Amino acid sequence: MFDNITSDDLIIAFFPCIYFTGSTNPCYYTLENINYRSLSLKDKFEKILERSRKRQKFYELLYMLVGVCMAKGIRLVIENPYDDSMHYLKNNFLAVPSVYDKNRLERGDYFRKPTGYWFFNCKPTYGESYQNDKKQKTVWDCKRGTKAGICSEERSMISPDYARNFICDFILGKKQDFGQLALF
Repeated sequence: MFDNITSDDLIIAFFPCIYFTGSTNPCYYTLENINYRSLSLKDKFEKILERSRKRQKFYELLYMLVGVCMAKGIRLVIENPYDDSMHYLKNNFLAVPSVYDKNRLERGDYFRKPTGYWFFNCKPTYGESYQNDKKQKTVWDCKRGTKAGICSEERSMISPDYARNFICDFILGKKQDFGQLALF
């Protein structure tokens, strides 16, 4: 898969936040999880172990991706919700985020959603696009996920404005004039 990817390319990877974000640690890895309330003790343990195995799988994939990209000189940006509390990657990853966007609303997203971005084989540029024109959404305002413990697509998506502003600010280093809506 990586044979045709070169150092001129850039990979931006989005790993499932439900396995790394700090808010899931006390919830989904304990017997007191509200989603487990009707399960037997045996089933609760099975759910916790299943989730732990899935987190380990994504953690290993994360390290394999970073390892291949570092060895081949491929530019890579990893995105994952990130907070100052119990985020799994904070204590279990080889680097701290290169960029920590504490409030995505300021760049045109619908959610505050603190997010970390890890840059490998490249450095972030530091632009200053600010766009506070959207009404903030909260998790409670969103459509529910299809399964307990899985957030909805609406909650997971990055707004097009945020994506454009992030790319201009941290990838291209392009200063945007107020109201500019293009990458090029």
